Amino acid sequence: MEDKDRRQQTRVPTTLEIMSSHSGIISSSRVTNLSIGGAFIATDNPLPIDETFTMQLQLPGVAAIMTVDARVVWTKSVSAAAKAGMGIEFANILPEHQENLAAFLEQNTQASSN
Repeated sequence: MEDKDRRQQTRVPTTLEIMSSHSGIISSSRVTNLSIGGAFIATDNPLPIDETFTMQLQLPGVAAIMTVDARVVWTKSVSAAAKAGMGIEFANILPEHQENLAAFLEQNTQASSN
């Protein structure tokens, strides 16, 4: 299991809406940070650890909608200090989506460091 405090990949803050599908149920959530290998999804109803689902995400400035399989690696319940949600890792991401994601992250990492 990934330790959320020892991430190996830089995460970029975002406010991207996603659509996800799990057990035939489609829901809308918000990605609040994103990396090349995963994301944090703000939700009051996180899925159990190791649960898999499919999500659709559209990056700003990119016409293609990314469809990505994901796995829950950790969850967080609501507290006074932070929102509830789940940390996920991506799986089965198409090479062109991986390239678009890498470009988005690089652009936003540079923008936040200026």
